[in-house]
Amino acid sequence: MSTMSTIIAFIDGIDEGIARLVLGDEGEEVIAVPICCLPKGSKPGEILQLTFTKDTKQTLAAKGEIKKLNDELSCKR
Repeated sequence: MSTMSTIIAFIDGIDEGIARLVLGDEGEEVIAVPICCLPKGSKPGEILQLTFTKDTKQTLAAKGEIKKLNDELSCKR
């Protein structure tokens, strides 16, 4: 099983620092993304490739922190 996936995103427009991205070849979904997250100079009408990767190290750290907080809350009851 791959820990990475890629999807095409069309920049439909940019308003007040927020880009509307139409995802997928069929335009199945639209998401809003701050333009600071896009490559510098991105403009409406351009196509981006979005790549998502799992961050196992950060996931485990977050789970550990959540467990720690839950344990602390349990002790206060």
